[in-house]
Amino acid sequence: MHCNMIKFMTRRETVPAVVRTVRNGFRSACRLSEEMPDHRRLLLGCSAGGDSMSLLDLVHADAGRRQWDIAVVHLDHAQRGESAREADFVSEQGASRKIPIFLDRIDDSRLRKGLLSEDAMRKARHRLYQKAMKQFGADVLLLAHQADDRAETFLIRLLAGSGPTGLASIRPVEKLGGMKIVRPLLGLRRKDLRDYLKWRELVWHDDPGNEDQATRRSWIRHGLLPMIEGKIGLDPTARISGASELIEDEAQVLHEAMDLLLRQLTRAAPGPAVETFDLRHGTWRNADTLLRRQLLRHWIWRMRRNPHPPGRKAVEEALGFIEQARPRSELRTVEGMMIFHARQKLVAFNRDTGQAARIAAAGKYFPRKTAEKK
Repeated sequence: MHCNMIKFMTRRETVPAVVRTVRNGFRSACRLSEEMPDHRRLLLGCSAGGDSMSLLDLVHADAGRRQWDIAVVHLDHAQRGESAREADFVSEQGASRKIPIFLDRIDDSRLRKGLLSEDAMRKARHRLYQKAMKQFGADVLLLAHQADDRAETFLIRLLAGSGPTGLASIRPVEKLGGMKIVRPLLGLRRKDLRDYLKWRELVWHDDPGNEDQATRRSWIRHGLLPMIEGKIGLDPTARISGASELIEDEAQVLHEAMDLLLRQLTRAAPGPAVETFDLRHGTWRNADTLLRRQLLRHWIWRMRRNPHPPGRKAVEEALGFIEQARPRSELRTVEGMMIFHARQKLVAFNRDTGQAARIAAAGKYFPRKTAEKK
């Protein structure tokens, strides 16, 4: 018995503390998430980078015990010469583990127009994720964001003047475009994940562009955060990530409260309209300017189905339109919506709806003259 205990302790001590930290952090996040019980079908959004390879290895290691069915999805953005080799690498990593792979590449017709924006690439990834989730029958999409990503995103949005929803940064669980997204590495650090991969003797290929301080994120990562740590002698990433988590809790409460109020104010509309917003309701008439801003912000956000809320300019624009515009006037918001002022209601349309169709549809919401005489 004593001999066996010594052998057990020796084996345990050969596992570095950082490896135990990574494994325990991942497993704790999975246990705490209601979206990741046993017997789930999980789709992993993977690049060739260290975070994604850590996620793939950790999920695969526990898949048998948790009875998870897993698959990998990867989009070749074709923005760098190395991207095709990285797509092959991801494919090989899945094949070596006998995991189904969903691969796609940005269409050549789009590449001829030049490099894509971050927003365009994000939308392309999300379209592929939705397609792969449907084909695989996945319950959840897993993404490999970690604590350093969260802190960097917080600072990027702080510098952009974001409010609480933006400063909540990257969320551990969210729903987007019908997808349930879980980020089980969000409590772990970038360096620890790479140390884990080294101990596991696994290969990864980080994007070399991540070292280019010409980009805002890289400057924050390699310039601003180390400078803050050097000045105050404390790790800013852990504190910023913690602050983001606290703000996320408060932003979630605000989001749920706005949803409850919008149920009183809005109704789904028959096509081609999207929704109506009741300007006569007491909730709107009795609301002060601050509450009206929040109601409009969440209304526009919900309709456009974007992961990011509309900016202050879009909200102020909509508020000014309501207060100053005449009935039968229209607003094309900076967020890409068309809002028709039907006197007692706002009628929202997608921007690709023709003007004649908008006028005809919105006309249904004007009170009839006979009703006005009464």
